[in-house]
Amino acid sequence: MATLNHPPIARPRNEWSVSYRQSDVDTIREQIEQTEAMKRRWLLMILVISIAALVGAVILVTTTYALYSSSQSQRKTLEQENAELKARSDQAQQQLDTRTARDAAEAQSRAESQARLDKLLPAVTGDKAGGGEVAAFARMVYNLPDRRVELEKKPADSLFRNWKSTNGSTTEVYTLVGGFVDGKWVVYSNLVARK
Repeated sequence: MATLNHPPIARPRNEWSVSYRQSDVDTIREQIEQTEAMKRRWLLMILVISIAALVGAVILVTTTYALYSSSQSQRKTLEQENAELKARSDQAQQQLDTRTARDAAEAQSRAESQARLDKLLPAVTGDKAGGGEVAAFARMVYNLPDRRVELEKKPADSLFRNWKSTNGSTTEVYTLVGGFVDGKWVVYSNLVARK
């Protein structure tokens, strides 16, 4: 084999040359491998932390959505209950208004009946009333809440019998019964027949 002789490389003066031995190359390779291994460990740790953060974010989002969904269903339930309560309140208010109007009409009717009763009472107790007036008196007493009226003195005995009252096409028969209760005379009216 022929040997080639390369001419020596001319180096400028003041320039240094570095030569490496195999042990130096091995040391440099080990340092590079350690540095790369450390980079891989850091990348793996960052990947694990990122995955944990992602899992935590997914859990947080699902929990937040579950709470949101639960609050929405509770809100809908409360809205339905509120609507039902409002409807019941409106219905109760209508019933109250109806009842108030009916009570007012009954109170007015009672007041008118009491005024007519007060007007008829002296004539009926003084035995000056006619049969129609006594029959009207019997119907008024019957329509009172206790179906009785208290008197200061005993009425005439002719008052205590059956009285016919005609109201349109209906004929009603009332009986008047008297008695002495707690120091006062009381006259009761009972409906005995309606035709």
